[in-house]
Amino acid sequence: MSRTRRGAGTRGVGTMTGSVVAVPANARAPLRRRLAGSPLAWAAVCLALAVPWAVAGQATELIPYLLMLVGGWLCGFSFVNATFRMTPVRRGVIVHVIGALASAALVVGAVEFGGPLLAAAPEWARISLVIVQFAAIPAAGWIWLGLIGRISAAVGTSKAKPAPTAPEWVRAEHGHGSEVGFAAVPIAMRTLTTAIVVIVVVMGSLAGLALVATGDLVYALGPRLTIIVIGLVFALPAYFAFLAVVRRRAVACAVGFGNDRLWLRTGPTTTIVAFRDLEQLVWRSSSDAARVEVRGSGVDVSLVTGIAEPAPGATAELPALPRRVLGRLQDEGFALERSRRGEVLTFRRSHGRPQPVE
Repeated sequence: MSRTRRGAGTRGVGTMTGSVVAVPANARAPLRRRLAGSPLAWAAVCLALAVPWAVAGQATELIPYLLMLVGGWLCGFSFVNATFRMTPVRRGVIVHVIGALASAALVVGAVEFGGPLLAAAPEWARISLVIVQFAAIPAAGWIWLGLIGRISAAVGTSKAKPAPTAPEWVRAEHGHGSEVGFAAVPIAMRTLTTAIVVIVVVMGSLAGLALVATGDLVYALGPRLTIIVIGLVFALPAYFAFLAVVRRRAVACAVGFGNDRLWLRTGPTTTIVAFRDLEQLVWRSSSDAARVEVRGSGVDVSLVTGIAEPAPGATAELPALPRRVLGRLQDEGFALERSRRGEVLTFRRSHGRPQPVE
């Protein structure tokens, strides 16, 4: 039996069209908010915090070691997400392969030639090289994990079957408005990001302790083979275990829009929210962070589809918002903000005059 929450004062709903959103060019999120949500900004903070320890010659202490690991992982995370956003898809694959080869070359070069370079370099260059050496390993590891995932997806897709496509908008069952169905994990992005950072820190610490405890074995294996072993023993199992645990929480979901309300269906539960009770709507169509977030009076829902196992024939994405939805939200007094590349649309309730759709 489904539970339904209805927003007050709802009226009849109209049919939505399937046209693509026309995002105003000036609808940009504030710089402070964009920086707060940027993995590269946080990577810069982590690496900058590690500098004092590197200057004091204590870069291998636990705190700077973890800061450099997290900073490097954030760099790799940002790069992988950027390749998945590229269009056409072939360009993203090419850039990803080049980045994977370049990151591997950087790690090997830092290990092989780092010693002589450190001995002859000035102080500022030595500090920079030490930080790059430590940060490059998790960055390269995440880039290669992303590439392995791409290869696995390509191998798993039969050439005899049509290429998977993003879910499409369809007329709602009750005949009023349009909706789209997809698989998603009900989890807040802050919780998901925190879990990933914790896993990186824990696995990085375990890898560091293992390197210290098996110093003779590391010396015998050599730097190249040691990096491969770290990836096979620590990085890959942690990545696939985390993905398996998260995907087990995936449920069948749907989001629909009418003239004055939206509805969310998460498994057997349906929640209806009137636009006048809505405070914020976040819509991201692609990447691992593809999601819809709805916050309002008594409602706080986050459905992440980018990490869920998609239905057969579908991709782990969301379709573009219909133009009618954009117009209705702006008519209701919502201000539209978008990320720098326009992949994240954020609607916030505004008391100013709504901007017309272009």
